[in-house]
Amino acid sequence: MTEEVPIPYTAVGVPLVEEVKFDGLKFKTVTWKVPEDVEYKGKIVYVHGFCEHSTVYTEFFDKLSQQGYEIFFFDQRGAGLTSPGELMGKTDEYHTFNDLDYMLKRALDSRENKEEKFFLGGHSMGGGIALNYAITGKYRDDIRAVFVSGPLVTLHPNTRPNIVVRKLLPVINALVPHLKIDSKLKYDYITSNEGWKNYIKAHDTKLIGTVRQFNDMFARGEKLLSKQHTSKYSPTIPLLLLHGTNDNINDIKSSEKFVSLLPASVEKEFVPVERGRHSLFIENEQIFNSVFEKVTQFLNAH
Repeated sequence: MTEEVPIPYTAVGVPLVEEVKFDGLKFKTVTWKVPEDVEYKGKIVYVHGFCEHSTVYTEFFDKLSQQGYEIFFFDQRGAGLTSPGELMGKTDEYHTFNDLDYMLKRALDSRENKEEKFFLGGHSMGGGIALNYAITGKYRDDIRAVFVSGPLVTLHPNTRPNIVVRKLLPVINALVPHLKIDSKLKYDYITSNEGWKNYIKAHDTKLIGTVRQFNDMFARGEKLLSKQHTSKYSPTIPLLLLHGTNDNINDIKSSEKFVSLLPASVEKEFVPVERGRHSLFIENEQIFNSVFEKVTQFLNAH
């Protein structure tokens, strides 16, 4: 029997785990409440990356809650405990945003104070979703600000599928949308934190998605380099975009280009994180602390 590999962090708080039924699925949701002795500052709805689940955000979410921010996280359709086994990877563009609309509306409706601050965060695939939501999202006017890390705009050349495979994806998607393929992402690209890297290796042995999932998330990211599309980014939603300079999964150059395409009226900050790899919120202590400080400063300022 393989020895259990624990996460490299001991949480102060205890998250609330619930099932939320919607559109044929039972979504696993995780909420990190603000301690009673801490001033409440607002709520964050967080959108995870490809094949991620809530456990890898334990340190980030726990520490955010200790700073006064409640975090709501859900395993997306096609991922985690929401879609185990044969359901893994089964999602598409419509459901990605329809599910997010539902979760945001549910959280907005639960507010006791309608002036409560509401933030949207995301990483990698989830970062691309969050950026697009600030452009076309149904409830974007209720969002105070957006922060993302290593968003999927385009893949880094070291991870990008060859041009023939990329051009064939739409064709394969039309023929066999639920065909599953291994992303073959390299664990060393994810983080330099050995504790988190070992945990991911032990628990996420294969990072698998469907052809439709890959096709939609690549097309979604590429839209973010369209001036016509980015011109619709809401002028009332400030943006913090962090990207590791050593990210070999998503291309930092594309993140920088996306920010440059935003209208001048948008309050925006692009932060290249020196030596940071792909997953900044599970990076080594020095990088994590720097990134965490940047995020909390941004949230506190809005």
